Amino acid sequence: MHHPRRAVRLLAGLAVAALTVTACGGGEGGGGGAGGGEGSLSAIDLSGASFTVGSKEFTEQIVLGQIAVQALEATGADVGNLVTITGSTNVRTALTAGEIDMYWEYTGTGWTTHFQREPQSAPEGDEALYQAVAEEDRKNGIAWLAAAPLDNTYAVATAEGRDQELGVRTLSEYAALVSRDPAQARMCAAAEFLTRDDGWPGLEQAYGFDLPADGIAELELSLIPQQTATGENCNFGEVTATDGAVAANNLVLLEDDKQFFVPYNAAMTVRQEVLDANPRLAEVFDPIAATLTTELVRGLNERVDVGGELPEEVAEQFLQENGFTG
Repeated sequence: MHHPRRAVRLLAGLAVAALTVTACGGGEGGGGGAGGGEGSLSAIDLSGASFTVGSKEFTEQIVLGQIAVQALEATGADVGNLVTITGSTNVRTALTAGEIDMYWEYTGTGWTTHFQREPQSAPEGDEALYQAVAEEDRKNGIAWLAAAPLDNTYAVATAEGRDQELGVRTLSEYAALVSRDPAQARMCAAAEFLTRDDGWPGLEQAYGFDLPADGIAELELSLIPQQTATGENCNFGEVTATDGAVAANNLVLLEDDKQFFVPYNAAMTVRQEVLDANPRLAEVFDPIAATLTTELVRGLNERVDVGGELPEEVAEQFLQENGFTG
């Protein structure tokens, strides 16, 4: 029986604002799936091994981190509390410094944030981008295990009906609104999105608009869907494809008609020396990754952010329903 564990914070350098995302509504999978049968993780013996699992600080990452912690525990490994770290750069630094052994990262974040590449230069397609970041990170001593179908890509949302009222269904139409009536184009966004090249600065450049600074409301990520829905602080807001609060707040996503946002498929990133010492880690996480679709993870996120369930309980049920644990 898994004992719920509290996430503990690691102070890793300067605080960087949260990435994106929280959660969303819809499709939760269950039962059997790619888990390979009842309690399949118990067939993998990692007893005697010890691991420290990290995560970013938002809901999806904490749920995925709890899945990783509990999956490793099911193999008999010694796993400490999940270490949550604020900001993509900080959690990556903790990995490369050996303060944590592994965490779930996104291919788009690897390409743009960690490797400092332009979003427009990313290889086309999920698999091509995954292969590119995995190859690039080998020289850094970081291994990328199998990527999940889950694509946690950025998006811009507005309230259902407001898109028709303002004539804004695509990001090109949003750019036109900025030029025509910047007050109506007011945007809510979190600090990290506002500074990332694959976030707001790159979006403005790609679509050719420049929203005045007073047209941007910087908010905690978790507050953006509700504020966007009410229109009190903004008519538009930064979200992600797996955000659990999108459907709950009757938001619609603007079409990225110029395909600016790159794919953000999740994969477990592991220090190569840790993987070399424990090669069966791929057997633990590759089947789990295969089950993590955008729709399923959106449902997991919604259970936490809208339903109020604890991430460790959602993780435990996911592993049981998909046949990874008994």
